[in-house]
Amino acid sequence: MSTVIKKAPAGGPMFIYSSEKPVALMQVSAAGGKSTKGFSGSAAGESSPPHKGSSASKDEESGKKDWILWGVNDDFPQYITKLIRKSTVGRAGLHHITKTLYGQRLITYEVVGLDDNGNQIIKYVRDPEWEEIVSRSNFNMLRLALCQDYAYFQLCVPEVIFNGNKTKIWSFNFHKASHCRFAPMNPATGRIPKVFVSGNFPEAKAEDCQQIPVIDAMQYFDQLEDIRNDIRTYKYVIPQAWPDAINDYYPVAFWDSARESGYLDIAISIPAYIKALFKNQMSLKYHIDIPMEYFEDLYKNEWHAYTPEQKDDIFTELYEKIVEQLTGAENAQKALMTFSRTGQNGKPIGQWTIKVIDDKTQNSGLLPNASAANLEILFAMGINPAQSGAGNTGSSATGGANNGGSNIRESGLQQRSALQADRDIILSFFNFFKAWYNKPNLQISVQDMVLTTLDQGKGTEKVLS
Repeated sequence: MSTVIKKAPAGGPMFIYSSEKPVALMQVSAAGGKSTKGFSGSAAGESSPPHKGSSASKDEESGKKDWILWGVNDDFPQYITKLIRKSTVGRAGLHHITKTLYGQRLITYEVVGLDDNGNQIIKYVRDPEWEEIVSRSNFNMLRLALCQDYAYFQLCVPEVIFNGNKTKIWSFNFHKASHCRFAPMNPATGRIPKVFVSGNFPEAKAEDCQQIPVIDAMQYFDQLEDIRNDIRTYKYVIPQAWPDAINDYYPVAFWDSARESGYLDIAISIPAYIKALFKNQMSLKYHIDIPMEYFEDLYKNEWHAYTPEQKDDIFTELYEKIVEQLTGAENAQKALMTFSRTGQNGKPIGQWTIKVIDDKTQNSGLLPNASAANLEILFAMGINPAQSGAGNTGSSATGGANNGGSNIRESGLQQRSALQADRDIILSFFNFFKAWYNKPNLQISVQDMVLTTLDQGKGTEKVLS
């Protein structure tokens, strides 16, 4: 059996390998110290047992194949996406959340102290390794895709790719969450071992899927040494998800309550109902009832001598004159005058009757229901309706008065503050980069440009969130 010593770039660790199996026997630091497998302490000689999660929920694992089904029919992300596309408010709301999560410029920095008010003093830092990694892909598009998947499913799946000798992270990429299914947790470690990737779920077959090992987004530090030593694997995924209160594999998005409660169906159904009315119903404005005595009196004895065709021509001519007098913008508010006489019994003879027909296509009674459903969708997404312009009429059915720009601005600031936790989750694959390159003090954040009031003498302000 031969032994090979493989050394990383200057200052990095050395690994000792057996030629028969490519598993590291020990890690030797540049200073000559040793660390055993499972090392997780901050000082030489410290170690702690690796974390092990509890067994997964049997309900969520029900019907599992090689992977855990996402929904009863394994098509939940496809189903929910097709459903939300039918709702103008729902889709616009998720688009708004995506862009708010994305924010503006992504920066790296270090915290160098606190000011007298306890606020962090930061120093912008350019990190060569990080800049080199993000330059190898369209990182802005990558980050936007992660934000969108997270907005829809509260789950996104970034991918980390290493270089050929496993000494550096080469680049980051991602897989669409809807294309990913998780293998059952390993009972020995409590971790998800791999993810199956295919664009053909729920019809996908295991042999047709990419099968990529998973780095635990929470306990990644326990895996660092195993990842370094596995010279056969150069690609991993680090799923980022909101920690669901029950589910162990696929979280339920916070806005899904709008679907579960039925408000999403209401918002979708009302436009479809009105569209069907427009398509299938004749729209009539007036019913003008003209008694036959009117024509008998107008044409005297000649009326009875007319043929049916001649009478139809008279009816048509009168109809066209009435329509001409009542329709068109130039005839708005114009009066229609008719005449009648009273018979011996005191009742009018030949009197016209004009009735306004109720236009069923207006259905104004449905509008409060539609507005309420749209507001419930926005509430479920954590969006203040003021940001969408709802409430300008001041009606309680549409969310109340908008109160001008202050309400919009403050609700936007509040939402950015509330989404800080979500941004931290989406960008937490950066923590793996920090651990891999041993950069504990390096931080990453989004620098937003936010609107400020004009009395501050400036139109925008830079804030970190």
